[in-house]
Amino acid sequence: MELAEVVQHYEPSLLANILRHQGGSALILPDNLESALRQLSDPERLMALWRQLPLEGQLAIEGLRQAGGAMPAFSFLILCEITSNGVPELPSETLAIRLAASGLIYWHSAGRPVRSLLPQGQAILPTEVAAALPSIEAFTPSAVIPASPLRLARDLGRFGRFLRRFPEIALTREGRLPIRWIRRLQRWLGRTRSPQESDYITFLQRLLERMGVLRTHGTALILDLRHPFWEQAAIDRALAAFHAWKSEGGGGLCHDIDMSLSLDLLRARVEQALRQWEPETWIPFPCLLAAVFREQPERLPDPLLPVSRERMADLKTWLVAEILEPLHWLGLLDRGECEGRWVSVRLTPFGAWILGLGRPVLLPEEGGRLIVQPDFRILVFEPVSESILVALEAFCDPYPGDPVSVYQLSQDTVYRGLQQGWDVPRILRFLEGISGEPLPPNVRRSLEDWQRRFHQIRIYRRVTLIRTSGEPLPKADGLHLLGDCIGWTEAPLAHLKAQGIHLWTTGFQTEDLRHQVIAEPPGVLRWTGPFPHPGVERLLEPFTTRIPDGFQITEASVRASGLTLAQLLLRLQHVHRGPLPAWLLARLLAWSDQPPRARWEHVILLRMDRPEILHALWNEPELSPWIRPLDAYTLMVPVDHASALKAWLESVGISVAEEERVAEAEKE
Repeated sequence: MELAEVVQHYEPSLLANILRHQGGSALILPDNLESALRQLSDPERLMALWRQLPLEGQLAIEGLRQAGGAMPAFSFLILCEITSNGVPELPSETLAIRLAASGLIYWHSAGRPVRSLLPQGQAILPTEVAAALPSIEAFTPSAVIPASPLRLARDLGRFGRFLRRFPEIALTREGRLPIRWIRRLQRWLGRTRSPQESDYITFLQRLLERMGVLRTHGTALILDLRHPFWEQAAIDRALAAFHAWKSEGGGGLCHDIDMSLSLDLLRARVEQALRQWEPETWIPFPCLLAAVFREQPERLPDPLLPVSRERMADLKTWLVAEILEPLHWLGLLDRGECEGRWVSVRLTPFGAWILGLGRPVLLPEEGGRLIVQPDFRILVFEPVSESILVALEAFCDPYPGDPVSVYQLSQDTVYRGLQQGWDVPRILRFLEGISGEPLPPNVRRSLEDWQRRFHQIRIYRRVTLIRTSGEPLPKADGLHLLGDCIGWTEAPLAHLKAQGIHLWTTGFQTEDLRHQVIAEPPGVLRWTGPFPHPGVERLLEPFTTRIPDGFQITEASVRASGLTLAQLLLRLQHVHRGPLPAWLLARLLAWSDQPPRARWEHVILLRMDRPEILHALWNEPELSPWIRPLDAYTLMVPVDHASALKAWLESVGISVAEEERVAEAEKE
């Protein structure tokens, strides 16, 4: 649009203000409009004003150029918000007014007079002004942050394995991971400690919950270890994650007659806009905004209204934090940055396939490499299959990265693997088979030495620790001394008493047993911490069987225990983290020798206005077999005796008002 076409709708006094701001003549009369146009389009003056702008202003003008020289004021303000990189020098509305006051942009309201510099109608970059200002490569990315659905699939798996490794994690009241666990998880995922990465972890948590892999019970995190997720290939996880994100219901903004836009509708518009460009083509934000907010300017909300300002902030947040960033994390959009600002997006081959613009893609999980170094570090070069990563984490500490991850071997990590069913010969075969090379001699020797030391350790589970207050322990059969004042025994305490040792037993407090286990289907009581409490074993072993991760409750173990249902529930409530789940209560009820029973009986309720009358009726010998008190005003009467009771009451002068609901129930 040319400058003359725009200026003809401006009030003369407003043009005078623009010229005054530019340093020109302050007097504008209708008969010298041509002179005003020459001053307003003076290249030197415009260039001097452009140099004085902050970077946000230059980006806004370049965005108008990218959008074809015109953009609804509503969309233009959103563009100013997005390109400010979160720390604008000027608020978007103030920046827009400054640009309009300088004569670098103009407002156009469908032929209506323009009487102020406030945002309205459309933002216009006249052709004369565009020709005078330099074109900058503001929306051509100088740095690319590629999206990777394979990385997302790996991070979901790592997140899940992290929760399995540290089951003691408890959420905050807001349902988020505590900061210290977020930092550990960021290291586990190989991410930085920026606020954006914290949002990414929250996003992964939401995906796992939407996929059914993770659920919360109060502050407890519970993984479904039988979910197909644990066996899925990377491509299947990436697709499942995208569909889980799409299935999230989005709220709506305030409705009015001009525009009603929900998060779901905005997602659909963004997807439709992305389909307008060829895959792997950079899409500047101004062009994307113009395609998303495609209504006529007069149909968009007035940017000056308070409700419109709130809506604009919501739309900007939705567009970036709820749509564009998740699409980047999901692997659909590459992120283009210029001077640290997110300025454009590009569909990946995976994104093109998801949106129906390209062929199906494969996410290779083979072809990487594994190197075992003499310093006990294992370098893993992606892509490597998920099963290899799971195996490595059984006996190594991971330090993930992209494309190279480091797994650290140590005596502690190998012992952890040995406790999970691995042995050193199997570890040696696994590492040499995956790397294709013999292990460094020092690594092999250390592993074999750790194996020997591990098998020299004996674990005694049922022992009694005996300690004196200072006197040395006497020698006795079955008593093994650990020092002068401390020892242990596997023998019954009566055996020591028979040898003349007088024992004063001490125990542990009931509160020490709290939150020690958590129930998981199909009846597993898994330890919540790394060090099982011996008191928990004593409480649970009579009606459970031991498994590596805790205890297993079965019908046979419950029936063999001989404990009543009340005793079982009391023991479980002492040690369980949070309320007992409903499925466990149902099973215990079915397995117990005396399952509770309920009786259904039709009755009539008799309400009295005065409690002393009800008390007198209850003491009446003729009526006592028929009635049962519920409270000071209410009697319960079997249906069979209701008519007789009513007749008796009326015979002594008590009128009975029958509720309609009761009468209808009797008819039925």
